[in-house]
Amino acid sequence: MTSNPAALRPAEDRAHALTGHLAFLAESQPAGAHDVRRGGFARDFATADGGRVMVAAFTSQQFADLARTTGRAGTFAFLERVLYADFSATDDLHTHRGTIAALLAPWFARRTVGDLATAFAGTSVAWARLPNLTARPGSRSGSMAPSTG
Repeated sequence: MTSNPAALRPAEDRAHALTGHLAFLAESQPAGAHDVRRGGFARDFATADGGRVMVAAFTSQQFADLARTTGRAGTFAFLERVLYADFSATDDLHTHRGTIAALLAPWFARRTVGDLATAFAGTSVAWARLPNLTARPGSRSGSMAPSTG
């Protein structure tokens, strides 16, 4: 550890770049691709305790677990019918990612990062706590805790 804040600047710049890449993960996939490495859903959400988490669903099982855990399975089934979509298809998850995120955001906003760790334990939901990039160097709130989900 260094007491020179200027020495931490390159690491902070890399952290900002990495977070930016994570935020655009779903957007970087070619349209019309059908394998699990293409399309899908990925979005960051604010939590009740001021944290941020990244959540991704690149397989039908991951999205089904996300829908069930958040209590949105019925809502998403209805949405599939209304939009003529199939959320087991990664391209449809990608196409409707904005609508899906809007329906999930309030659920995440009412829960802490700890609540999410409990909720997603034993599921296939891919998620991670994002670091607080505005925290002062050396503060504990800027550390990134790995998820178990």
